[in-house]
Amino acid sequence: MRIVIVFLLLGSIYNTYSQSPNFIQQIDELQAQIRYLSNDSDRIVLGQKICQLLSEWLKNETTFNETSRPKHVGRVNSPDKRFNVFTFNIPLIDGTHRFAGIIQMRPKDGLCKIYILNDISKQYESRPVFEQFLPERWYGSLYYEIIPRKVEDKKIYVLLGSCLNNSLFTNKKIIETLWFDENENPIFGFPLFDYGLKVQSRVIFEYTIMAQMSIHYNKKLDMIIFDHLAPSSPLYTNNYKFYGPDASYDGFKFKDGLWRFWPNINPYSRR
Repeated sequence: MRIVIVFLLLGSIYNTYSQSPNFIQQIDELQAQIRYLSNDSDRIVLGQKICQLLSEWLKNETTFNETSRPKHVGRVNSPDKRFNVFTFNIPLIDGTHRFAGIIQMRPKDGLCKIYILNDISKQYESRPVFEQFLPERWYGSLYYEIIPRKVEDKKIYVLLGSCLNNSLFTNKKIIETLWFDENENPIFGFPLFDYGLKVQSRVIFEYTIMAQMSIHYNKKLDMIIFDHLAPSSPLYTNNYKFYGPDASYDGFKFKDGLWRFWPNINPYSRR
């Protein structure tokens, strides 16, 4: 009976809010309510309602170039103005998070086409660095930077993202790839990173929840630069809850159609 009441309450809230023009305030208010729900299923349902409300707002062409956004929804725009990506987190009872998001395409005929991103990252114990993902099965992250590159006849976008509190003991950072097929459908995952024994579609770093890791694009060096991660002791090799930055830096440099790994770089170089 309690579950039915919760669903009716959430449905009533959504119906009321979706009829109001002030979408940003409504989304802010709904996100503020998530932490007060007493179980994960209710929080996930409310997160889905927030995503539905956000998608209705983003269909309007006037929102494509609008700078305002809900307080707890991240927004990153592609440099070529082809699309925008909006992502947010859904806090769970145990302190971990799920993620949600929307890709908003450039307006056409007065409307923006949108793709809702459904996070399935918690289904993976290992790091899926070779797989392709579609919006309905997305390896969730909070994106904060987009770096486009032309590869043969395709434009491939690199997305830098954070998967904070993805587990109880570790955080993750991700270097993701995104491209669009001939029908403008988004696909996550393109073999672009010369890193290890096989070219990867994405790079996922995992490290202790007690540390912070930086990944950013350096325009002067034309490189993706990131903290080198190492275990606090050789005894903890491959035990990522003991990994953290060691004050050195690595990077990726785009050359001959691939982002190629460069170890031990100086991010303060003037080259």
